[in-house]
Amino acid sequence: MCLHQSFWNLALLCIISGLSASLEIIVAYSHDRDLISDAYNETSILQATQSLTSFVDWHPCSIPDLSLCLSNFPNSSILLDLSSELDIQNSISQLCRSYMIIHLVLQSSMKFDDEWTFSVTSTKEKQVQAFTSVLKYLNWTQGVGFINKKNYDIKEIITSYYSSEFNFLTVESETSIEELVYKVVVRQGATVYSILTSATESLEIQNGLKNSKLLTAGNGIILDQESGYQCNIDGSLIVTEFGQELVVSVEEFMKNSIINTISYILSQNSKETRQEIRSILKNSQNNCRFSLVNIQKGERIIVGSILNNSLILEGNLTFPGSSATIPKSTKKILNVSMSAGPSNPNALPALSGVIGAWGTYLAMNEINEGHGLIPNFQLAFFNFDCGSTVYNAKFAYTCYKNDIDKFGLAHIPPFSSSVTLGVIKTFKQLNVAFPVVGCSNTEPSLNVTKDYPMFTRVWFSASYGTSLLSVLVKVMGWQKISILYQNDSWAISKSWYLNPAIEKQGLEIVNPESSWYIPANLDREGLKNYTSLIQTIIDSQARLLILTVQYPMCNFLLEMFYDLGLRKGDLIIFATYLDMLTYIGNNDTYTYKRLELGIPMFRLILSSWVGEIGQRTKQRVIEIHKENPLVYTCPYYDGAYQMAHALDYMINRGQDYTDPYKLEAVIRIQKFVGCTGTIATEPDNNDRIAESYDIEGNGIDSTGSIYTEVIGQLKPFSLQILTIENPIVYPDGTNVKPSDLRNQNSKCPFPDKKIKTFEKGRGLLFGICFFVALITIFITVFIWKKWWNISIEQLKQKEEISVQDTIVGVSIIVEFFQYASMGPDISLLSSIFAKFSDALSLDLDDIIKLENGVFWIVVDITFGGIVLWGVLCAVVLLRLDEKWRVISVFRFLSWLADYLMPILGNLCFIPFISICLDIFLCDQSIGDNFTESFLARDCYYFCWKSEHLVYAILSFLALFLYVPLAIFCRPLWQELQSMLHVKASPVYLMVKTIFQITLIVMNKTIKRSQDIAHGCIFLVALIIYTIFTFKFKPYNYGRFSWWQGLILIGVAWLAFISTISILIKHDFAALLVVLILGWFSIGMVGLYIQKKKYPSFLYRKSAKDTSTLFKFAFNFRKTTAFSKGKIVPD
Repeated sequence: MCLHQSFWNLALLCIISGLSASLEIIVAYSHDRDLISDAYNETSILQATQSLTSFVDWHPCSIPDLSLCLSNFPNSSILLDLSSELDIQNSISQLCRSYMIIHLVLQSSMKFDDEWTFSVTSTKEKQVQAFTSVLKYLNWTQGVGFINKKNYDIKEIITSYYSSEFNFLTVESETSIEELVYKVVVRQGATVYSILTSATESLEIQNGLKNSKLLTAGNGIILDQESGYQCNIDGSLIVTEFGQELVVSVEEFMKNSIINTISYILSQNSKETRQEIRSILKNSQNNCRFSLVNIQKGERIIVGSILNNSLILEGNLTFPGSSATIPKSTKKILNVSMSAGPSNPNALPALSGVIGAWGTYLAMNEINEGHGLIPNFQLAFFNFDCGSTVYNAKFAYTCYKNDIDKFGLAHIPPFSSSVTLGVIKTFKQLNVAFPVVGCSNTEPSLNVTKDYPMFTRVWFSASYGTSLLSVLVKVMGWQKISILYQNDSWAISKSWYLNPAIEKQGLEIVNPESSWYIPANLDREGLKNYTSLIQTIIDSQARLLILTVQYPMCNFLLEMFYDLGLRKGDLIIFATYLDMLTYIGNNDTYTYKRLELGIPMFRLILSSWVGEIGQRTKQRVIEIHKENPLVYTCPYYDGAYQMAHALDYMINRGQDYTDPYKLEAVIRIQKFVGCTGTIATEPDNNDRIAESYDIEGNGIDSTGSIYTEVIGQLKPFSLQILTIENPIVYPDGTNVKPSDLRNQNSKCPFPDKKIKTFEKGRGLLFGICFFVALITIFITVFIWKKWWNISIEQLKQKEEISVQDTIVGVSIIVEFFQYASMGPDISLLSSIFAKFSDALSLDLDDIIKLENGVFWIVVDITFGGIVLWGVLCAVVLLRLDEKWRVISVFRFLSWLADYLMPILGNLCFIPFISICLDIFLCDQSIGDNFTESFLARDCYYFCWKSEHLVYAILSFLALFLYVPLAIFCRPLWQELQSMLHVKASPVYLMVKTIFQITLIVMNKTIKRSQDIAHGCIFLVALIIYTIFTFKFKPYNYGRFSWWQGLILIGVAWLAFISTISILIKHDFAALLVVLILGWFSIGMVGLYIQKKKYPSFLYRKSAKDTSTLFKFAFNFRKTTAFSKGKIVPD
C-alpha cells in the first residue's frame, strides 16, 4: 500500500482518539500458526493487529476454515491474507471474488489484475519502477545484480522499464554466497552492484563484496527495501517505501504496512463499504511514493524522494570510499603504472623509455579490446615522469609522492637499471608495496629475491647474458680468449657469472689474471698509465676479447689498441655494454681508429619480435608510430601482458589481486608466449628464463654509418644451439672464421696473416698423389692377371663360423667408417661419428692436435707397421717358418701373420697410404718458394728441407714396399686359412684396391680445396663401385655379399646428405634425422630381403670346442706350392 505522510499522521490521531470500531476484518493464518514465510513471523503479525482493536473487529481464521469464516462473518469487508506462497494467495483470491470481499495480502510475487486483491505494500512492479528510476538517474546501465528465487521475475520487469545490461545472479540456498562473490562476481569486472534479495542473503552478499574489496572508491551499490534492512556500508543507496526509511526488519516493515493501510482506509471514509474501500485502495496503489536513503557515516540519511517514477534529490549523495562522484557502470578499471617519462633531473631528456612504452600502450589497447585476458576489466597505465636515465633521490621522492595514489596494482620501473635501483629505494621510503616488472633492466643485483622480493623481469639480466657469451664463443668454434673488466661493481658482478661460465665451457683465458681488471671511468690520458696492462693483453696473441667496459672508456681502449699496433682483423670483440656496437661511430678525430678495430663486434641481446606474435606486434607499432621501434619496445609489451596474465589468473580463481604480495607471487609463476618468445621466471631468483638470444653484429653501410644487424640466434636450451641467419663477414672480407690467436704461437711460428695458398705446392701434391694412384692401378692389374685371375667356389653347406670368418665380417663394418671418412665432411652432422670414422682411417687431425711432434709419432708408428708388414709377408711368401722351423721366432711370426695380415694388409690399407701421403701436404706457404711452404700437419716443419726430405724419401720407400705386397697378399691370406669359409673374389679385391686408392687421392687433393666438387665426384665413384659389388658378388657367401653392398649404399646416403649439409650450411639437426631414418630403412629392407633370399650357412656351437681352438692355433695347414703362377692347395 502506498501512503502519504499526512495520512499516516491522521491514522495515528484516529488510534489515539479511540474511535468506535466500524470495520470487520478476517485474518487468514496457517493452521498450525507456524511460519508461513521465512521473512516474517505470523504470530508477530497477528499481535501487531491488536493495536487497532479499538476501532477494528478482528476475526482470526485458519486458512483451511476460510469458507466457514466467510459465512459466519458476512459483514466483514476485508480478508487479511498472511500467507506468502503464490499458490495459496491465488486460491484465497478466487474465494474472495466469490464472496466479493476485499483480498488484502502482505506482499506478493504476482502482478495483480484482480479487482478484489490488493497489497498492504507497494506492488513489485511499483517497487521496480522506483528502483529503475534511481538507476536511470545514476546512468548505471551495466553491473552485477543479485536476486533470489522469489524475485526471479525482477530481471524481466527491470528490462521492460529500463534498457540495461545488468548480469543478474540468482542466490540459491545450496550455493555459498561467499563462493559466488569470489569465483563469479570478481570475474565480472563490474563497478556497480544491485541487490534484491532477503535481508539475510543481502548481508552475506555485502560482506562478500566488502571482503573482496569490491566496495571501494569507484564502486556503487544499490539495494531495495528488504535487502537494505541490515545494510551498514557507507555509500550504499537504499530504495524504500515512503515512511519506512528507518525500518530495519521485515517484520517491522509488515506491521507498519498493515497498520498504515488499515489506518488509511479508516481515515478516508465513514461507511467502510466494500466498494468504497476498494476505490480507496485502487487510488493508493496508483500514487505510490518512495524514498532514497543513503548510508553516510553509519547513519541512514534521506537524500531523495521518488514519485511517479521520478527521482528528486534532496541531499548530497555519497558512494563507497567516501566518494562524491557518481561511479561509472563501465568495466572495472585495473590501475597499474610505469615510469616511462622522458624527463631527467638536471639533465637532457631521454626517449628510450618513451619508445619502450609504445609496447606497453599497444598491449594495454589489445587487452582492453578483448584478447581473452581480464575480459570484463579495463587495464589503465599511469605514466610517471620522475627520471628516466638519471636518478636524483630528492627529485624522485617528491615526484612519486605527489601522485602516490596512482601507482596501482603493479609498476614498470624506469628504463635505466641504475635509476631502477634508486627508485626501488624511494618506494621503500614512501612505504608503498607493489610488484615491479623490469622491462629493460639488466642490473645483476636485481636477481636476488631476498634483496628485491617484489621485483621480476621480462628482460634479461646482464649477468646471464654475459655468461652466455662463453657459449657463443664455444659454438662459433673458438677456444682461446682474453677478457677485460672495468674495476667497479657493474663489471665485477658480471665477472662472477662469466668466469665460471668460461671454465665450464672449457675455454682458455690466455691473458694473465693481472690484466683482467682496469680502473673504471678513465679518460684518454688516464688510460696511458695502463699501457703495460693493455700490452699484456696484446702479447697474449688472443684475437677474441670479451670487453666489459662502459662508454666512453670503451672507445678510448680501442684507440689504445690501435696505437699499440693492432690493425683490422687483429681483434674481434664480444661486448657486454650493449650500446658499444654503435658508440664507436661517434664522429671525432679518433673515429678511424675505433672503426679499424671495432668492426665486426658482437653482442648478445634477448630476442625480440619472436614468432607470429612478435612480428605482428612490430608491424602494429610501425603502423602507429611510422618508424621502427627499439628492441626494448618488445619487452615493454610483454611486461604489460605479464601483469594482465597474473591478474587474469587471480580473478578467475577468486583471489585477492589487490594484495601486492599475492599478486607478486602469481606474476612469478606466469608462463606465456609473447613478443620476446616464451616468458617465464626462474624459480629461485628474479631472472627471466630466456630461450633465445639474438646475436648482433655491426658494420658500416655505403654512407659510412654504423649499423647493427641480427646475424643469428643462440638458443642455450635447444638441440640446435646456434642458428646463423646472415653470414658473418670477418675483417678480411670473407666468411672464413679466423683463428682465435693472431700468431698461433702454440701452433705456428708465424702470423696467420702471412699464410697463403701455395699453388706450386698444391700442384706438386696433385702430381705425387696421381702418380701413386697410377702406379697402384698398374701394379694391381698386373698382379691380377699374373696370379689372381681365378674364381672362388660358392659356400653351399653349413659350416661352423671361425675366428677368420669373424675377421672378414668385422672388416666389412670397418670399411663403412673408412669410406665415410674419405667422403664429404660429416663433422657438421655428427662430431662423434666423424671422429670415429677418422680414427679408423687414421685421419687423426680432427681427433688429436698433430703438432709439436705428435704427427711425426704417428708417422713413425706407420713406418713401423709397414716394416712389420714386410717381415710378415717375407715369412709367408718365402716360407721361412718351414725352412727354419727350429727357430721359434719364425714359427711365432707365422702364427702372428694369420691374425695380423688381414689387419695390416686390408684394414690398414687406407690409413697407411693416407699417412704416407700426408708427408707431401705442402700446399700452404708464407712465401713464393718451395722451401717457404710448410707441412699442413705440422707448421713447424718447412717442406723440402733437411728432415722433411728424409721423411719424403722414406714415405716413397714405404709406399713402394707396402702397396705391391698388400695387393698381392690380400687374396693370398684367405687361401692360406683352412678354417676360413667366407672368401672374397680376387677380382673384387683388385677392384677394391683401385677404389680405395682413388678415394685416398681425392681426399688429399680435391677435398682440400673444393669440398662440394669432391662430394659429387665421391658420390659418383661410390655408386659405380656399388653397382659393381652387387653385380659381381664379392664373397662366396651370399649374406656377406649382400651386406657389403648395403654398407656401400649406406655410405652413399651419408655422402649425399653430407654434401647437402655443406651446401645449405644449416638445419643440421633435421638432416641428421633424415640420415638416420635412411640408414634405418636400408637396414630394415636388408634384413627383410636377407631373410627371404639369403640362407645362413654359418653357425656357432653353443659350447666352445677347446680342442678345435687348440688345433686351429697350433696345427693349421698351409698351401705348399705356387704352380704356373697360381696358388694350388695341398
